[in-house]
Amino acid sequence: MSVVGPINVQNTAGARIQLSSGEWCDDYIMGWGSCLLGHDSPVIKHSISKALERGFLQQYETDEHRLLSEKFCAVVPCAEKLRLVNSGLEATMYATRIARAVTGKRIIIKFEGHFHGLNDSLTWNVDSSPRSGEVLAGGELERLSGTVGIPNEFGSLTVAVSWNDLQAVEHAFEKYKDDVAGVILEPVALNLGCIKPDEGFLQELRALTTRHGALLIFDEVLTGFRANIGGAQKDFAVTPDIAAFGKAFGCGMPIAGIAGKAEYMDVIAPRGPVQISGTNTGRYLSVSAALAAIDHLQDGAVHRHVAALESQLKSGLRDVFDKHRIPCHIDGYGGRIGVHIGTSERPRTMKEIEGFYPIDFAQKLFYLLSCEYNLYGFLMPLGYCPEPVTLSAAHTAEMIADACERLDSALKRIPFHGK
Repeated sequence: MSVVGPINVQNTAGARIQLSSGEWCDDYIMGWGSCLLGHDSPVIKHSISKALERGFLQQYETDEHRLLSEKFCAVVPCAEKLRLVNSGLEATMYATRIARAVTGKRIIIKFEGHFHGLNDSLTWNVDSSPRSGEVLAGGELERLSGTVGIPNEFGSLTVAVSWNDLQAVEHAFEKYKDDVAGVILEPVALNLGCIKPDEGFLQELRALTTRHGALLIFDEVLTGFRANIGGAQKDFAVTPDIAAFGKAFGCGMPIAGIAGKAEYMDVIAPRGPVQISGTNTGRYLSVSAALAAIDHLQDGAVHRHVAALESQLKSGLRDVFDKHRIPCHIDGYGGRIGVHIGTSERPRTMKEIEGFYPIDFAQKLFYLLSCEYNLYGFLMPLGYCPEPVTLSAAHTAEMIADACERLDSALKRIPFHGK
């Protein structure tokens, strides 16, 4: 069996996938975090079945659209209004468009390693960039595109700095005075392997953006609805001006949203001049699923279950790595757990991770876990850091214990070596 590289999946159930070979694997990717309720959640399946009785209702608004907006805005702190889109990429792209329209400014500040979708203005200094950017004066980073096909001119409108580097943000505001439209960030840097902000960092960003007349934009595509019904902004008690949501918003169905303060959201047409639309935007099937998901998550039972599994897995992983005397920093948020092999200290930036993460060892371990231990996506390495292990409501305590046992067995077969 091989679950490394291109694979064909013929079936899914709960937190497991079945390969075309017929073998079943425990899934620790879960739709890159979108399948919070599992691959075949009865909640989502029932909502879709009921919706189909009324047709596809493409491009029509319904009572469910209104209810979804009302319930979303009731639980997300920044959300006075909600506009639906199809993907996280669209949500972050439109969020920056709103920031530029509201402020009349051009520059967007982002953080190295934070991924906001493959749109032209934000795909800079990410994991697919050819190398880590050089640190320039004041902490600004050399602009490096994450893909070919984006003209360098787009980079002139995006300023990248290191995560948790407040001085670099302050310097950028001074250097590009009166031209910074907004700051966009993952409130928890899950694309860096789950690196949380320094104490007070988000609060300082809130104060800086307010002082300079720029918008604070939270990319909650990965964090939204994972740990609680209100997003990371609720956990950290910092309210952004605009936030982008996706992934667990639809629990497997394609939907995303831009939410924010009414004064900023009202620049969107038809009230304002900012164009945001699409043929598949706000499709009834996806709206029905998202509404059912919010209703199901309201009582907190799912989040408590996932939090308990996260705690169990973090503890089990620490025990296994300690047993094999492998340095490892482990942290999690909303059932997504970053395992930073190679250090016992909490990393703060992408460059720190690049300096210690033993990519060769991590790749060998991942290959073994995938091909011989039936763990799909468990401890997956990216180019410079770990992809978080993703849990769902469909995982069980028995699955977590079993995964730790399989990891222990695999580590007996691969000698650890650092970078």
